[in-house]
Amino acid sequence: MIKRTNISRFHYGQEDISELENASLQVLHIFEKTKRVLSQYVPETLWSAVCGTSPDAVASLSQDGTARVDMFQKWVKAPGGWKFIGYETETLNSSSEQNKGRMGRFLHMIIWSLYEKIVMLHPFLGSEAFFDGEELDVIAHYFVPTYISALPLVQQGKAYKTIQAGIVLYQEHIEAPAVIMQSEGGLLEGNWMTGVNLDAGGFAGIRPYLKVPGGERAYMEAEII
Repeated sequence: MIKRTNISRFHYGQEDISELENASLQVLHIFEKTKRVLSQYVPETLWSAVCGTSPDAVASLSQDGTARVDMFQKWVKAPGGWKFIGYETETLNSSSEQNKGRMGRFLHMIIWSLYEKIVMLHPFLGSEAFFDGEELDVIAHYFVPTYISALPLVQQGKAYKTIQAGIVLYQEHIEAPAVIMQSEGGLLEGNWMTGVNLDAGGFAGIRPYLKVPGGERAYMEAEII
């Protein structure tokens, strides 16, 4: 049986906010770098088939401050520390819930695949890897293993969940803290998730929510202590 903790508010320490601010921007950089390179080589028809849109239909959080859209990253405070499990953003040609996270899930799988191959093969290749040492550290520390097959996770004895990204992907299941809390509508039971908002200025704060049975979200105020 899952143990649920009674809480009245979502509490975060200053160190949590500082880590999430830094980590969310590092994660964003890795996604944008990967998307820019893949968009040069992957046909637009394949992007649309898998992600429901093309890379150009998602405005990037660019260095010069132009063509930006809000991004919502999803994080879990696991026993081993913060874990990034995905992001959502509006596309320029669609605001459907289905398309909001599909490209992010697909890129997440690509990034993890590249990470594993670089770690395994780079010492023997002698050439500059796509991800540098700092980027590899960020992926190792924060990214959740995601594959196109469940086999690697089964072989490692890890629990996993299936996610849709045009194709079915398999991601290690990171259990979010189970809590019971009081809301205006009464008691709510669910799992404590932390959303991180990114906008034109970069990190734009956190937006915690309770993921209740059925997948709905109940957003709550955060208390920084």
